[in-house]
Amino acid sequence: MIAMHFFLSLLVLALFSSCSPLQLDPGAQTPIEAFKPTGPIRVALVLGGGGARGLAHLGAIQELEAAGIRPDLIIGCSAGAMAGAIYADQPTLEGVPEAMLTLKKADLLDYTYFRPLFGLVEGESLQKYMQKTLKAKTFADLQIPLIVVATDLISGEVIELCHGDIGPAVRASCAFPGYFKPMLLHGRYLVDGGASCPIPVSIAKKYGAQVVIAIDLSEKLPKAGPRHLFGVTKRSLEIAHKKFVEQSLLQADVAVSMNFDEVGIFVDHMNETFFQHGKETMQKHMARIQELVQKPKQPEGNLVPHTDLQVIAR
Repeated sequence: MIAMHFFLSLLVLALFSSCSPLQLDPGAQTPIEAFKPTGPIRVALVLGGGGARGLAHLGAIQELEAAGIRPDLIIGCSAGAMAGAIYADQPTLEGVPEAMLTLKKADLLDYTYFRPLFGLVEGESLQKYMQKTLKAKTFADLQIPLIVVATDLISGEVIELCHGDIGPAVRASCAFPGYFKPMLLHGRYLVDGGASCPIPVSIAKKYGAQVVIAIDLSEKLPKAGPRHLFGVTKRSLEIAHKKFVEQSLLQADVAVSMNFDEVGIFVDHMNETFFQHGKETMQKHMARIQELVQKPKQPEGNLVPHTDLQVIAR
């Protein structure tokens, strides 16, 4: 059995090593306009990735809205980019959760059998879904400022998308490696923001947000150990991602971890479960969030030290 796995590994490596790499014309890159706050950012909401688990974001957001807490800035990565765009477009979320609960992976995953070398899913269906769902077409049309995070596949840079059309930006942020093809945008090949910045708290801090609420949809590590070399690689990547997320959450003022068990990223039958879990988890931390939000605004240059505000909400 071990010999068979080893043989298959060599076969896969041999197959892909003979393929041509992605090529870009450096002169084709266009500048990506930076985010420019129009005023002080008191509260920023940071939404991490998680595939279908992104419905938990909408449940959590509904609780924030019910408590009268609306962010001045939303920063979304992958599934968080989808949820963030929907929230920024329709802050009251009227009718949105009900519509999203019927969402199926077939609505978003357009598998391709034509040159699937760099990904099995085109991403066009996801982009069209966002364009159909959102009233706004560009970032400028949104009711709440939004930054969508993606990763430059060639340079490794964290890319902040906050101008122009929303659909392609969200598609790029959701381009999960191994599933979605990289998205060619602004003369760059972009993939899932989770590859470089899974919980973009640092971006919220960069723009001076005084209270950062971060929502993490990560799964717990699988209980079963790996059975072969691919399993060892997969688990090692999961550990690295988990540590990366934990370090990012330490920068947040309130870090809400959903602590999902092993449910996968593309499932259809748990939409209601994800949504309700998001509501219930956020409810547990509303008192702390309200306490922070209601504190008097700190004058610039005399901010309360970050460690005085920090809380990890589990």
